[in-house]
Amino acid sequence: MTGLNDTTCHAAADTRDKRFDGLFYTGVTSTRIYCRCICPARMPKRENRRFFKSAAAAESGGFRPCLLCRPELAPGAAPIDAPARLATQALAQIEAGVLETKGLAALAADLGVSDRHLRRVMLAQFGATPIALAQTHRLLTAKRLLSETSMSVTEIAFASGFQSLRRFNALFQERYRMAPSRLQKKREDRGEGLQLRLMARGSFDGASALQFFAPRLIGGMETLDSVYRRTLRIGPHKGWLAIAPRGDGLDLAISDSLAPALRPLVAHLRGAF
Repeated sequence: MTGLNDTTCHAAADTRDKRFDGLFYTGVTSTRIYCRCICPARMPKRENRRFFKSAAAAESGGFRPCLLCRPELAPGAAPIDAPARLATQALAQIEAGVLETKGLAALAADLGVSDRHLRRVMLAQFGATPIALAQTHRLLTAKRLLSETSMSVTEIAFASGFQSLRRFNALFQERYRMAPSRLQKKREDRGEGLQLRLMARGSFDGASALQFFAPRLIGGMETLDSVYRRTLRIGPHKGWLAIAPRGDGLDLAISDSLAPALRPLVAHLRGAF
């Protein structure tokens, strides 16, 4: 299963953890029935469990849905939740900069819908079109970089996803009633690489999250002591990153060479942690 291992699924099933409801399904080999992890039925033995990342995968494996926990009612699985699922998937890709690299039509095609339908769903879910959401995310990314880093305005404009410095300056002035330079941090404050802080949504144990990587480190690319470090490549951009847990978030440092890929990089890190 992608993103979930058997140990995690067994633990979630044993404790009927509601946080995992709809993220995976348990197939019981002795009955050929599949259930949600919160099913109140008697817990099957571990050797009789198989885990699937979707109801469709379970049914393709020859299992039928439980009549007690009703997998069709799992969060995100019911037909009524389809627009919310689509909007959430689209927003995650928009925040990673997909509209700048592929465009709206390609994003919609990847999600299996028309661009017109995607616009309609995003407007209903978020009150804004995909283009507007992307534009706001670019501006907020730029505002953060202006306030927290000592990158130049030009570097920030392109790292935020703008294709034109003139367009960035004009839109920033229009939206925020000030020039970008008003928020710009002094150049002499800049240390090695780009420094950012990623705040967690909800409670977060950063040290434990990092320890997950300890037995999985790739030699020559990754190291871990109190800080996780690795070299990587995103598209044509190569460089390094360092991640240190602090409080309810992570301190992130990346090489200047990865600044143009900042948005997809942050999106990947949020997903990983």
